[in-house]
Amino acid sequence: MTWRSILISKPAKLSLQRQHLLIEQEHSIPVPLEDIAVIVIEAREVVLTAPLLSALAQNGITLLTCDEQFLPCGQWLPFARYHRCLKILKRQIGQTLPQKKQLWQRIIKQKIRNQAWLLDISGHDIAAGRLNALADGVKSGDKTFHESQAAALYFPLLFGSGFTRVQTNAVNACLNYGYSIVRSAIARALVQYGFQPALGLHHCSELNAFNLADDFIEPYRILVDLFAYEHHGRLPETLDTAWKSRLIELLHHQIALDGRTFSLLAAIDRTVQSFQTALIQGDAAALKLPEILPLKVQSYE
Repeated sequence: MTWRSILISKPAKLSLQRQHLLIEQEHSIPVPLEDIAVIVIEAREVVLTAPLLSALAQNGITLLTCDEQFLPCGQWLPFARYHRCLKILKRQIGQTLPQKKQLWQRIIKQKIRNQAWLLDISGHDIAAGRLNALADGVKSGDKTFHESQAAALYFPLLFGSGFTRVQTNAVNACLNYGYSIVRSAIARALVQYGFQPALGLHHCSELNAFNLADDFIEPYRILVDLFAYEHHGRLPETLDTAWKSRLIELLHHQIALDGRTFSLLAAIDRTVQSFQTALIQGDAAALKLPEILPLKVQSYE
């Protein structure tokens, strides 16, 4: 069970020692590879060894590097670890347009339902009802643009009437960082199950290597939104290491899926696994999607 997410914010040497990540800073800290899900490197003076990179890939550990604004910009993923990757790739390529639209319909319905849940617990019960009605009315491929209609109601109610996602402010810094962490976890799961993440259901940019991850993140975004909502009065304009660590730890917070409670990482794994089933059975209803729960670290007991 992977349960650690590691943020490297100071100069360090990272190497492999007896199936442990060895972090050499003022002191040397060994961390078992089997415990690690994600490593985020934001410090500029970090040295990694080639054996460590190979071990990270072999153990399915995602490594993220950050740009000058300390936002994740690069990702190290394992190469074709799934034992039947060609079979899955053929299924993925062979999807018909109606199948893709039906899957996208389910994703957007659940995204809007999760947004409605957050509006409801934040005291906007009337608007939550409107979003639930929008969710019920989502058509195949969301051809009537209910996703954008929901967003136009949702964000101003959560973060203030003048709020937009294009602004440079503390809330958007939090959302952008949190979304990038969740996106990386989804990309990790997709590769582990043999999918080509560039081949999306709805997102289809030729310049985007992670279109499919951008599809599946949609209903998961609301956990990051919940974090930003609960802390938006205290968020700094520039996220420091402590706030980034808290956002990375969202990967281990509880989320509901298929009537059970999982960590976010485990729920993502099950969503991607169910996508396999949906492709094999040709049934969009087989896709399992998350329901957001109050912020709490998932117990592994």
